[in-house]
Amino acid sequence: MRRVMTAAVVVVTATALGTGQTATAQAAQVTAEVASAVQATAKLPRGFLLNEAKLNGPRRPWEHLKLSNSLKKPLEVNPCGRRTARDGRSASRTFTYLAETVYRSEQVVLYPSARAAKAAMRSVRADLAECGSGGRGHERYSYRWKSTGVGDEALRIGGFFFENRSRSVVVRQGSAIAVYVRTGLVTKSLPISQFRPLIKDARTMAAKLCGLPGVCG
Repeated sequence: MRRVMTAAVVVVTATALGTGQTATAQAAQVTAEVASAVQATAKLPRGFLLNEAKLNGPRRPWEHLKLSNSLKKPLEVNPCGRRTARDGRSASRTFTYLAETVYRSEQVVLYPSARAAKAAMRSVRADLAECGSGGRGHERYSYRWKSTGVGDEALRIGGFFFENRSRSVVVRQGSAIAVYVRTGLVTKSLPISQFRPLIKDARTMAAKLCGLPGVCG
């Protein structure tokens, strides 16, 4: 609803300003200002992540929990090892859990539009295709992935490394992306049974994201 009203404001403003190149330029400026305002105000409420409350719970000495709101932190599925995110996101929050060889993470990223979120998902697929395997010996790695029926679009991904393996689910819902990652057993056929806990979390978060203004329409 908010996006529809915003578009209507831009059209009405352009009409009021007149026709021709000047009106077009002014309308474009209004559109840019509105988009900038939406991006500036887009926020993730405190406690929004499914695992966020664990930060205040008990933990063992070898357990390390962290929460980051950095807009520069790459998506948790990052086969090309990019150091900085440059996808025009509006807000981002990442929860990570590390204990010896166990790694788990939850990440939610908001974008200024569904189009921008779709572009980010295309980048995930492109990175998997480009950097889906590599390295030698102890550094050898590979990824496999399949589409998954969650949200507007989703992938389940298996990461295969010398000493460990990882399972990930990346889901886009409207103008947002959520990522869930766990180390642990996964086979190359990527059976649904090995991803059930992550798919459950991804489906829960996809529904929750639609409760945020502007994410799902």
